[in-house]
Amino acid sequence: MNINHLLLLTCAVAATGVQAHVNVATENAFALGNEPREYLEGKTVFLSINLPHSCSNSETGERFATTDVAVLLPNGRGLSRNTAVTADRQGNLYGANALMGSKARMSTAWRKVLVSKGEVEPFYSHGLKNIDARAIYWLKGYVDNDHYDDLDIRTKFPRLAGCTERLKIYVPAVQYCEKGYRIAWIGTSESTVFQPDSKTRVEGHYAPYFYVVRDTVNNPLPKECGEGQTVEIRPSVEEIDTYLPLPRMTYSPSFPRMPIGH
Repeated sequence: MNINHLLLLTCAVAATGVQAHVNVATENAFALGNEPREYLEGKTVFLSINLPHSCSNSETGERFATTDVAVLLPNGRGLSRNTAVTADRQGNLYGANALMGSKARMSTAWRKVLVSKGEVEPFYSHGLKNIDARAIYWLKGYVDNDHYDDLDIRTKFPRLAGCTERLKIYVPAVQYCEKGYRIAWIGTSESTVFQPDSKTRVEGHYAPYFYVVRDTVNNPLPKECGEGQTVEIRPSVEEIDTYLPLPRMTYSPSFPRMPIGH
């Protein structure tokens, strides 16, 4: 796969009063930071989705500005207690999801930034919760090929448990452009909604991903686990077909978009 055709996500850890950058962004990649794309368990982080280019017509080379972006968070199925957990201040353990408490930064470059919430497996975060973000949409913007934009998400990772040494988390996304062009970074060819055609490019073997790794200093693996195991987390095809199409919204004329490069 040509890395110049991908979007980019980078990550920073929320430390006490400081943002410590974990990875340096790779130009023109829809990837969560540079290799090895590893972030420490249990941390609150900022994910930055970079839009480095627009869509294009593969035959003519004509470019079409990005107008909307949809990102699916893999929270449809809870993680087993042998994979990851959350905890209260007394140390009581609860269920967990791959990404928890996700929020999107407001941006005047987009007419609407929508966090779509739904039911998830219960997890602990200042109390037991079973409603959380399922998808995030940046709607009615304008990012042409001469400009880029960063779309920021704040989220939290669970604590790893059992013999889990790392989680490999997939975050499918769709980039929508002018005149019906779109790029689906979904890692499957089984979607019934996103099939390749003259205006739709489907990356069936790739979806953005990153790793959440175990803090082996403060949370060492049990001796019987050896080097531990990697657990992959990805949304189902049904979730892709449900959450990655753009929602139907009514836009207020009092909140106009602020175009980039237009």
